[in-house]
Amino acid sequence: MTSGLLIFLGGGLGALSRWLLSGWVQTLAEKTFLHRFPWGIGICNLLGCFAIGAAFGAVTGRTAPGWVFPLVVTGFLGGFTTFSTFGNDTRELLMDGFRGLAAVNVLVSTLGGVLLVFVGFRTGHSLTS
Repeated sequence: MTSGLLIFLGGGLGALSRWLLSGWVQTLAEKTFLHRFPWGIGICNLLGCFAIGAAFGAVTGRTAPGWVFPLVVTGFLGGFTTFSTFGNDTRELLMDGFRGLAAVNVLVSTLGGVLLVFVGFRTGHSLTS
């Protein structure tokens, strides 16, 4: 199977998974006092950061099968995570006057995301060592 087809399949599955998970999480959040915060996309992005770290950690020092990165990393995780929606959610919070929530969104998404890549890397590496 060509890399392009693997990316296409993984991307579609990742985007569908993001849509389902973020919608479900956001529906749960709507019932709380924190309903304005973009929990759904945040959870997807943070899980994606952990997963990409784990994928790279798992193959450290090894050669991954040729299908892994196009299907899983570029495709699925590329479709599962979304920087553009994070950016728009932050813009909406700012425009609606929720500066504090916008700042929390930026901090949690960026710092939390980078931290979770490191945690994922260590986890993936330790599980495959």
